[in-house]
Amino acid sequence: MHDQQVVATRKALTWARMNGRMTVSNDKYKRLGSMLLNTNATPNFRRTMLASALSAAAVSVSAQDLVLEEVVVTAQKRTENVQDVAATVNVVSGQDLDKFAVFDFRAIEQQTAGLTLSSPNARNSTISLRGVSIDPESGVSAAVDVYWNDAVVRPDVAFSQMYDLERIEILRGPQGTLQGATSPGGALNMITRRAGVDQASGYVSASVADNNGLNAQVAYGTPLIDGTLGIRVAGVYDTDNGADVQNLTSGFDDQELEAYSGRISTTWLPTDTFEAQFIYQYLDRTADDPKAMAGADALAVRPRLRPVDNKALGKTDNYGDFDFNVANLVMSWDVADLQLTGLVAYQDSHKTSATELDRANSLQLTEIVAPTFQQSTTDVESWVYEFRVASTENVFWNYMVGLYHRDQQTSTEALANSVRLGGPIGALGFQSVAYLPLDASEFAVFTFNTFDLADTVQLEFGLRWTDYDRTRRADVEFEGLTYLPPAFESLAELISDRFSEGFPIIGVPKDKQSASEDAWTGSLAVRWDWRDDTNLYASYNRGYRPSGISIVPSPTIEFLPNGVDDLLHDEETSDAFELGFKSRLWNDRASLNGALYYQTFEGYLGFVRGTQVIDDTGAPIGLPGGLIFNGDATIWGVELDGRVLLGETWDFGGALSYSKGEWDGVSAPCNDREPGEVLGTCDLDGKPLGGEPEWSISLNSEYFIPLENDSEVYVRGLFKYTDERQNTDASAGLGQVAETFESYQVLDLFVGWRSSDYSWDISLWGKNVFDEDAVTFEQGPDQYDVALSGGSYTQTNILPERVVGVTARYSF
Repeated sequence: MHDQQVVATRKALTWARMNGRMTVSNDKYKRLGSMLLNTNATPNFRRTMLASALSAAAVSVSAQDLVLEEVVVTAQKRTENVQDVAATVNVVSGQDLDKFAVFDFRAIEQQTAGLTLSSPNARNSTISLRGVSIDPESGVSAAVDVYWNDAVVRPDVAFSQMYDLERIEILRGPQGTLQGATSPGGALNMITRRAGVDQASGYVSASVADNNGLNAQVAYGTPLIDGTLGIRVAGVYDTDNGADVQNLTSGFDDQELEAYSGRISTTWLPTDTFEAQFIYQYLDRTADDPKAMAGADALAVRPRLRPVDNKALGKTDNYGDFDFNVANLVMSWDVADLQLTGLVAYQDSHKTSATELDRANSLQLTEIVAPTFQQSTTDVESWVYEFRVASTENVFWNYMVGLYHRDQQTSTEALANSVRLGGPIGALGFQSVAYLPLDASEFAVFTFNTFDLADTVQLEFGLRWTDYDRTRRADVEFEGLTYLPPAFESLAELISDRFSEGFPIIGVPKDKQSASEDAWTGSLAVRWDWRDDTNLYASYNRGYRPSGISIVPSPTIEFLPNGVDDLLHDEETSDAFELGFKSRLWNDRASLNGALYYQTFEGYLGFVRGTQVIDDTGAPIGLPGGLIFNGDATIWGVELDGRVLLGETWDFGGALSYSKGEWDGVSAPCNDREPGEVLGTCDLDGKPLGGEPEWSISLNSEYFIPLENDSEVYVRGLFKYTDERQNTDASAGLGQVAETFESYQVLDLFVGWRSSDYSWDISLWGKNVFDEDAVTFEQGPDQYDVALSGGSYTQTNILPERVVGVTARYSF
């Protein structure tokens, strides 16, 4: 942006502030100016928005109208008002994250409806939209993909610390055209605050809480060459006591989660037509992760535990350590009436964890003294390349064509200490190592076209062809015995040799280690500007997930009826239809958007843990890792979101989601067996599709009182209702696991004092103020508990307990 343009913007915004106290309408233009200087908008877009800002400031400020600020998104690879997107897109702004003291990714679930974010353990994080989800440990392509500054990243990168963010865009429904992955449920795009080239800005923030919590953030951006080159650095340190679980067996009673992260961003504007942005972030996180148990010992030896007790029983304590580097380079060049955009993104991550397999300490009931834990290490490295050419100023037809390539290498090594019960020896402890490499490559060609059929009618058409290549292995090596009954110790060498004959285990045969397939996906939408303040749209979107194989790194696969063939699964395709409206009401003081959607799946990818087979001794034995299966399914639902300015000092917003998903004529692996069956099956026809609530509601409001010293006192609230939902870990039919989780409500409250220009803010807050303790995750008894006591204890997580804290923030 030229210096004179920057000066003009400043003059317009300063003039607006000087003509009376800044109303919501004036603040809109203040933020618009910030957006012009700091977002990844193209040069042409900034010039257009600058003209709008100047004219709007001159007209609306004098009128002192209350209006909602416009929300700008890049959901369709172009900068546009969210109200003009013919799809359901929700935005959680950086301001909203700050207002509600959001420190980690899971907390954004509270601010919208129909989104579920969960982390049942230090290795595993799940995202669900519109009732579509999948356990990421299954190895299946994600149901909802996450993007960091428009480049796809693994979910564990997203489930990290939140700081210095511009916004989070929540795109609902299949993403079969413009996004890097053709996910069926939707996508989340995390967009960081960018470096400005005009003026210095930043903030410092500190929060302390009664869960031993401390969150400290700092960010600072400044131009290095005025109007041409800018830099921004930001960092965070965060620690708390997590779920505060104590281990009655190991004596562990000081759980801690700790993370720190840093980010650097640069913006380079050498000319009016070229822009380059580089963003790099590093994060390191360590987490104690002992697993709380609930139940009563059928043998009356171990203690009775409730979910709210937060007590673990395992001999060893789980933990998870994680670090990553992510970097994006985005270049945009305006040539004539075309915009050329190139993206290069790099990601690497390293994750280590330890998991106790004898979670209920069942082996204490025997004389077996052997380790029963697994240590895993996962390394991921990926590159993403994207190049797009888009028209910018055509009257009737604007188009975008692009190429996309993603290459990712994932390597997992798992050292398992296991005990096999039964057989002629009675019990045998052994150690094995599983090697799980996975190389994935995707190449895509895509196009997106917009036709202005009339002044009020717009047609959008998109198409994408993707080629998927996968190479995977699952090899298990025998590392030796760790336990034999005393009577057999003299035969240790012979027993070891005989047992080792079953290794190595080739979990994926050579003829199934490589797979290649391609798919067409796309979208079609029509938008009609019914009135100046309301538009209607209808859309179709197609999603796709490739075929694959369940990874079961265990000799138990030899007992499957059809061997490895029982691990294979087909591809998934889905077709989604949506009718929606977007409106600005009450002279722009309110907005109301809604959508009705219907989605059909052919080969929906389900996943079940805890499945057992009957071994050669007639005893049930687990299939670690779980089984993927296909089945037809349907989902339909309704979504609403809106916001209203009730006055100059009072606003209210909310969102509602209803989602109904059902299996259609599906049988899935489970533990309900007929006599003589090795692997059981259960009829899922008509049963809920996944573990997501049908209803969810999010409400928020703020009221403030201006004081004479240019400051304000305020009170705000955030409420979330989550309907009852199915426990997917009950689908295997193993143990005393609840089939459904009860509904719950969570309320967060904030009171504070701030300056009228928002330069400083001090707030006292409470999260989950009524200390709701609903169960959110429950996994069945482990194999040792089942074998020795019939299954007495489940692993159970509850909502985070009430937390009270204070935040102080200063912005400059």
